Amino acid sequence: MKSDSVAWAKLSLLFEVQMKIVVFADLHGNITAAERAVQLSFDEKADKTVFCGDIFGVWGSAQEIAEKLQQVCGIAYFVRGNNDFSCYDGYIAGGLEEYAVMYHFGRTFFFTHGDRYNGGRVPPVLKQGDVLVHGHTHVANLTVRNGLFVLNVGSLARPRDGKPSYLVLDDHGATTKDIEGNVLTFLSW
Repeated sequence: MKSDSVAWAKLSLLFEVQMKIVVFADLHGNITAAERAVQLSFDEKADKTVFCGDIFGVWGSAQEIAEKLQQVCGIAYFVRGNNDFSCYDGYIAGGLEEYAVMYHFGRTFFFTHGDRYNGGRVPPVLKQGDVLVHGHTHVANLTVRNGLFVLNVGSLARPRDGKPSYLVLDDHGATTKDIEGNVLTFLSW
């Protein structure tokens, strides 16, 4: 009987689906950061790659940035930032979204830039245990506020705390990493 339960446990591990979402924000048109984001999405074996706004901006060609970012690992989501004007919509297949909402790891995720919704102003669709993911401040920060996970991605291109960063979401929780893939912080669900 015990061997049957062990065999069943091993078999169930074969069919267990592990989801990994990699998140970037505030590239501001930096082609070097865009290239690094694409590479990191593959290094992380992302199922989904989300860009939380300010994709375009002060550096680089909008077309070059868009072409590069659309090569990421997994399904790509592009959320509009306060510097991503409507003129950039034509560069991304399907245009930029105002936000992205997903359900993974037993909770709702709301991806936004952070200029409208952030830890101080939460979208009304979220409840305790759900997750708000944003950028905008260029400083990575993982917190829980009033039962809500509030995750700030930081920035690969222009970090205001001197630490280029991105975010990895998986079954265990949220992890910020540096551009070499080293763990900076972790917050479990």
